[in-house]
Amino acid sequence: MSSAQSAFPSTDRPASLYDVQACYRLFLGREPESIDAATGHLADEPSTWTLISRFRGSAEARQFQVSQAAGLIAGAQEGRGVDLDLTEPQRQALTDHVEQVWSRYGRENAFFSVLTNPRYEAEHLGDAEVEEFYATGEEEVGWLLEVCARNHVAPPQAGAVLELGCGVARMGEAFARRFGRYEGVDISAEHLALARSRLAERGVDNFGLRRLPEFLAGDDRYDLFFSVLVLQHNPPPIMHWLLDVALGRLNAGGLAYFQVPCRLFDYRFDTETYLAGVGQQEIMEMHALPQPAVFALMARHGLTPIEVTPDDRVGSIGLSYTYLARKAGRP
Repeated sequence: MSSAQSAFPSTDRPASLYDVQACYRLFLGREPESIDAATGHLADEPSTWTLISRFRGSAEARQFQVSQAAGLIAGAQEGRGVDLDLTEPQRQALTDHVEQVWSRYGRENAFFSVLTNPRYEAEHLGDAEVEEFYATGEEEVGWLLEVCARNHVAPPQAGAVLELGCGVARMGEAFARRFGRYEGVDISAEHLALARSRLAERGVDNFGLRRLPEFLAGDDRYDLFFSVLVLQHNPPPIMHWLLDVALGRLNAGGLAYFQVPCRLFDYRFDTETYLAGVGQQEIMEMHALPQPAVFALMARHGLTPIEVTPDDRVGSIGLSYTYLARKAGRP
């Protein structure tokens, strides 16, 4: 055993008044209200780890964490150093690169490419893992409906849903059961083949699936635009372009619910440099679209933000946000 390991006790111990005070400071950001309040936490003679668990799981601790996070987020905003200008040849080159990467994922590791959990790696994927994977889609759509409900927004249940980056239709069945029609779009034909097979097996008949070029060449309209864990894997000019097109396809009164990272730490993007090979990878990439660009796109297409919430979809590498917005006019 190393000296670092031996510095920690191998067994728990009874909590002390000092431990209580430390928990107040660490988890609540304050001192105890009184000595009586502090000693009250020792009334049932908890162990140190029991005491820590109680403090860490308390409602006040959660509020303190939110407060701390809000302050950190406010100080970490950054929108400079991201190039959004794009010539047509550059757009084609960037799109070709993204298609190449994601088509390979579709052939080799489709489920993992959608949710990067080791349980969904191709070598581990069995029937139980597949059903668990699709259950997360049900949860995702349920969360969308919860966000709408807390903002007193009624989703257009008789309308058409557009999911950009549908992958293997993780949310497809959940959307199709709740809305008039589900339309999934993806850049990877391999992902779409798996999506089509899944929806057919489940008896879903109110859906359509298309590759990205077919969607971009069309002019059909939608009542709900949805995209999570997708745009972030495209270079910022492509992210911007796809959002521009999708938001422009919304019907009057339609809703948009989408997620994008707006800040990645130590991140810059220059199109020419990227196309020269600097930062370009043959694996899943992570990119950011500055928040001012997102708001400008919503304004361009007549959308009013309803809720903008920081989320944890990119982990500790940056700041990601989920947007709920409504297009002006009556459906």
